[in-house]
Amino acid sequence: MAFVTDAGGNVTSYAEYTDVLQKDQRLLEANVIKVPAESGFVDVTDFIEDMLTSSTNRINTKIKASSWWQGYLNYTGTSVTRAALMPDFNPNNIATRKQEFTDLCVFYCMYYYILPLIGDFSDEESAEVHKIKYYEDKFQGLFNELLALADWYDADGDGTVEDSEKVWTNQTVRRSRRRSTVVRVN
Repeated sequence: MAFVTDAGGNVTSYAEYTDVLQKDQRLLEANVIKVPAESGFVDVTDFIEDMLTSSTNRINTKIKASSWWQGYLNYTGTSVTRAALMPDFNPNNIATRKQEFTDLCVFYCMYYYILPLIGDFSDEESAEVHKIKYYEDKFQGLFNELLALADWYDADGDGTVEDSEKVWTNQTVRRSRRRSTVVRVN
């Protein structure tokens, strides 16, 4: 579990290279990831850590763009009148569930950055395509879980998450009989 911070103590990444190795070491051992020359990186470790930083930025943007974030701000007393004035999501205020955020970052990096580098997209049944779908599903499931059970964000930044900062979102799971889900056997 690693939250990587800069010299000022600000979170720059939710994960580091060893977290990726812990999730799927065989992937990195079996495939030779070629670092693009235009990236400016020579070492695979630095290249993957840069992708993890990009993944963290994308996750923060996804949280800020979610309707949950605006609802959470209103719940904790920050009124939002226009989307342009909405405050940024501050990863320094994540007080608990840090391991889940590390996993979230690794899952996103795997399906969005790493696996497409080595994937064989000529065959939709290839192992890499299945792994991309697997990690994307893992990411979406964990992302939705974290937003539904927001007991991890310290809105006022005082170091503890009070009960007034915890928000539980009830998710209605309903059955659908849309035409697209009906399977016909001839």
